[in-house]
Amino acid sequence: MLRELKLLFLRIANAAGASSVLMNTAWRRQRLLILCYHGISTDDEHLWNPNLYMSPDLFRERLLALRNRRCNLLPLGEAVQRLYAGTLPERAVTITFDDGMHDFHQRAYPLLREFGYPVTVYLTTYYSEFNRPVFDVMCSYLLWKGRGRRLDWPKIIEDPVTLDDAGRDVADRRIKTFARRHGLSGRQKDELLATLAGKLAIDYEGLCKKRILHVMNPGEAAEMARAGVAIELHTHRHRVSNRREKFQQEIQDNRERIAALSSGDTRHFCYPGGFHLPEFPGWLREINVVSATTCQAGFVSRTSDPMLLSRLVDTSGLTETEFHSWLSGLASLLPHRPHVMSEGQLMEEPLER
Repeated sequence: MLRELKLLFLRIANAAGASSVLMNTAWRRQRLLILCYHGISTDDEHLWNPNLYMSPDLFRERLLALRNRRCNLLPLGEAVQRLYAGTLPERAVTITFDDGMHDFHQRAYPLLREFGYPVTVYLTTYYSEFNRPVFDVMCSYLLWKGRGRRLDWPKIIEDPVTLDDAGRDVADRRIKTFARRHGLSGRQKDELLATLAGKLAIDYEGLCKKRILHVMNPGEAAEMARAGVAIELHTHRHRVSNRREKFQQEIQDNRERIAALSSGDTRHFCYPGGFHLPEFPGWLREINVVSATTCQAGFVSRTSDPMLLSRLVDTSGLTETEFHSWLSGLASLLPHRPHVMSEGQLMEEPLER
C-alpha cells in the first residue's frame, strides 16, 4: 500500500514538472547519485531473481534515461573527490557494479561502452580465481530451474520436498547450512551443486559452459581494467568479519589480487551485501580506503560519511517513474525502507585458503 501511494505521488508530481524543476536546482547539484547493479542477464537470470538481475533491454533503457535527462556520468574516484570539494557538475551520477560477474564482461560493458559511460566494478576475487559458479546464488538458481519437481536428498534434506516457493526456500536453507556446518571448500561446494543439478535433471556443465553465475576470471577482469573500467575492492571471499585482523586481511587479499590484474590504486570499497558494523569505517581508514558504499537507498552529499555512502540499488522491479524520480532526487525525499543487511555476509568459519 505504501509503495502504491508513493508511486501515485511520483506520477502526479512528475506530471506537474516537479522532477524537471528539481533536477536543475542547487540542491541537486550538491548531491551525487551512485547507482548499484549486480547482474545483466545472459539467459533467464532476471526471471529467477529480478532483485539481482536485469535484462539487457531494461539496462539499455536506464542508460538512455541517463542520456535523455542530461546526467553527468562521473568515474567513482572523481565523483567522490568532487563531492567533498563541492565541485560536482549538475545532475551527477556514478555507475557501480557489485561482484564482477561474467555477465558484466559479456552484457553490461558493451552497452556502457556504446554510451561512453564510466563504470566501477567492485570485484570479489575468490570465485574469479576458482572460476566455477558462485555457490550461494547457483544453489538458489538450480532450485528455481527445478521448480515443481520433487527433491529427494536424505543426506541433506530429511524428507522429500516439492520445489514450490516454500519448498525451494526450505531446500535452499538446508543445503547452505550443510555446506557451512561441514566447512566445505569451494571445490566441495561445486561438487554439491553438481549433485543437486543431477537430482533435478539439469545440465550443470552446460550452465558452466555458458558461464552462468560465474565471476569474471582474472584475464577478463584484466581486459576490463585495460579498457578503462575501475576495478575496486569487495573482499576476497565476499565476506566480512567482526574481528579487525580478519576483516582487514579479507580486503588486503582482495587488493593484492586486483593489483595483479590492474594498475589502478584500489582505495574504494563496497560492503558485501551492504553488511557493515559501526567499527568497520575506522578499520577501513587504517588500510587507506577513502570511500565505502552500502546498499542503503539515498543520495550522498558533503555531509555523508565517506565510509557509509548510500546508493540506489536499481532492480527489475523499479518502475520507469521511480527511476526517473531518483535521477532528479524527488524519490529520495520520500520515506523508504531501510536496507536489511544479510547476516550471511559475516564470516564465522575459518578463512579458506
